[in-house]
Amino acid sequence: MNSDQNNFQLPARHDSEDAQIQPETEAQTVMGFLPPTGTIDADERIPIAREEGYDPLAIKLALERPASSAADKLRLFIFVIVAAALVFFLFPAGRFFKPASRDVGPMSIGGPVLKEALTAVNIRQKPWLKVLVEIDRLYFQEGKLTDAIRLAESELGKLTDKEWETWQKVFYRYWELLSDAGQVHVLRISTRAYLSDFPEDPFANYYFATAFLTTADRIHSFSPETKTAYRQEALRITRQIDRAARSLAARQQHPDTAKGESAVLIDLFQKLRLKQAGLYVLIWKLGGYKEDEHPEVVYTDKALDICESEVLSDIKEAKALKMTIFTHILDRWYWFEGRQVIQSRPKNRKDLQNQVETLAQELKDAQK
Repeated sequence: MNSDQNNFQLPARHDSEDAQIQPETEAQTVMGFLPPTGTIDADERIPIAREEGYDPLAIKLALERPASSAADKLRLFIFVIVAAALVFFLFPAGRFFKPASRDVGPMSIGGPVLKEALTAVNIRQKPWLKVLVEIDRLYFQEGKLTDAIRLAESELGKLTDKEWETWQKVFYRYWELLSDAGQVHVLRISTRAYLSDFPEDPFANYYFATAFLTTADRIHSFSPETKTAYRQEALRITRQIDRAARSLAARQQHPDTAKGESAVLIDLFQKLRLKQAGLYVLIWKLGGYKEDEHPEVVYTDKALDICESEVLSDIKEAKALKMTIFTHILDRWYWFEGRQVIQSRPKNRKDLQNQVETLAQELKDAQK
């Protein structure tokens, strides 16, 4: 019994020849082959728009470019100026394009003075020059630091007090050598004697403070009486440095000061202020790292104010000192404590941690 359900219905097979090709209609021909089109000039648009019934004013406004009046231009100019001012004040360049950190280094009169400087005129006008050339030859050329120091001491010991200022360059080099040699005690005695006659001398103040800070490194072994004596001496030195720095600033601002000399004075000013900031940190240490509303905090704030001043904000030594201060504060800041007052502003622990991380990254970038 054969049923239709059991019959397989195979698809019909058609040869390609059997397919009927429909002839192209007129519409298909038109759609497939559009004639090229062109643009309509403005003169041609006007009659067309009029035929379409557009309002004459609308046609005129559509075809004519509106002219800007003088008032419009003035308003646009004012808007641009106001926008630029807002960007300048709200988004200062220093926030995004900070200058690279730089190292000021120790105070110095510069590289070696060579024997070529010993002209007949220079020797007559600068009797100390021959000695300085010999000192620099021993130190810079032959590496004989001890011999250079001995020569300086021998020649400086022959001078009267009235000749000290004339021979100041030799004194400056002598103090540099003493600092390099680590002869802190001799450096302190020599600079103290010089300051008795020339209290605003920048080199004498700088190297006296250097010697004092070096001896204070043994703070952990100081008795309470010694700490008190050191605090008093440190305060005296900060006041003395302040007078010297003000003297440099006054000289730098004088209209007769040459551009090259002004740069030298700024460099000396920066180095003196850094020493002053270091002394304020020492006073804070000697007082036991007091915090919050304690009167001793004023010295921490003074040190931070110096480091953040315009002339020192991009100096590596200033950033390193700031990081030291913040690290000491964080080390004594327990997790359960609230905010602390730093530079007259309340800050939380996270703010300080972020600042330390930022400073560390900036110092790292400066080494590249």
